[in-house]
Amino acid sequence: MENKAFYAGGFLFNPDNRSVLIHLRDDKTPVHPNQWGLFGGMSEGSESPAECFMRELREELGLSVKKNLVVPLRDYFNEARGTRRYVFYIKSNIEKTKLHLTEGADFDWIPLDKVFDLDLTDKTRNDIEFFLKSIYKE
Repeated sequence: MENKAFYAGGFLFNPDNRSVLIHLRDDKTPVHPNQWGLFGGMSEGSESPAECFMRELREELGLSVKKNLVVPLRDYFNEARGTRRYVFYIKSNIEKTKLHLTEGADFDWIPLDKVFDLDLTDKTRNDIEFFLKSIYKE
């Protein structure tokens, strides 16, 4: 039987100061330890990709968002994991102090002109590059 589980994740985007909220994975995770990545995880039950992303934000940051604020960015097959990967973003200017990290080592608002200086996971780097091309079309 085909595996119907999928990954859904993403980030917050502040258009006012052109920054993204992403997180630093800790050294306990077996996948991409100590690298910066998106908030997200694997689906549970019959939730939709957007619902999965919203649940992950609640679990990882204590952030509840309305579904109409979740913007689909892209989805593709992740060959390394054998699962579909759904990526979203939410426009927000919420202060870091209003959020509480429950997974990972840290999180922060990173200016888009500095984000590629970080040790990003490959998928995160590709997803943010795609995001930049899609919203800042020349």
